[in-house]
Amino acid sequence: MEFMLLFTERNGGPPDTGGFAEMKKYAGELASQGKLRRGAPLGFDSASARVRVRDGKALVSDGPFAESKEVVGGFWILDVSSREEAIEIAGRSPHARYGTVEVHPVKVRYTFADAEKGTPFLLAFRVEPGLTDPDGAKLREMLAFGAPLERDGTLIETAPLASDPSPARIEVRGGKMLVTDGPFAEAKEAIGGYAVVRVANRAEAIELAKRYPHARWGPVEVREILFFDPV
Repeated sequence: MEFMLLFTERNGGPPDTGGFAEMKKYAGELASQGKLRRGAPLGFDSASARVRVRDGKALVSDGPFAESKEVVGGFWILDVSSREEAIEIAGRSPHARYGTVEVHPVKVRYTFADAEKGTPFLLAFRVEPGLTDPDGAKLREMLAFGAPLERDGTLIETAPLASDPSPARIEVRGGKMLVTDGPFAEAKEAIGGYAVVRVANRAEAIELAKRYPHARWGPVEVREILFFDPV
């Protein structure tokens, strides 16, 4: 089973620079065990953007986003035997001591060749309340849109997230692991899927986000990837 771990921290809170080296070491241990499939820290929220398309018009908001209580600082994709193992790994991550780790099941992950040309960006597809896809039409449209991007080397990975098994949030405070099971009613714009792309720069990533079908249904968050963890 594959799970996406989102490493979030309080918006405006001080970064834990000491934890960065610990996270890198922990990622290496998981990679050596064949459990880490993808991992990357993200650039500052101040350099991010959110893209929506309404009535055919693209709306771009530059970060930081004061209304967001938490900011995603990085992500991992794990291949493990169960939800319980994913939660256990999240609880052992150094980040859980000062931030929150969200554990989301991956419905299906599509990976493609990476020519390593261009700057990598994460496009996070945020889901607003009430958005549904009962017959899978939206997923099919997203995959069809991604097909030519895969052929020209722009798209290197994409996946919708699943709601079953339920997501979880993990924190470690005072040496004790706290697990909160989802769904999370207070989350106005949960991440429902993602794409990893390579483009020339931030402006090109934003233009690509405008074209993605999801931009008509909800925000697409554009975040630069600082580097990929070796896997």
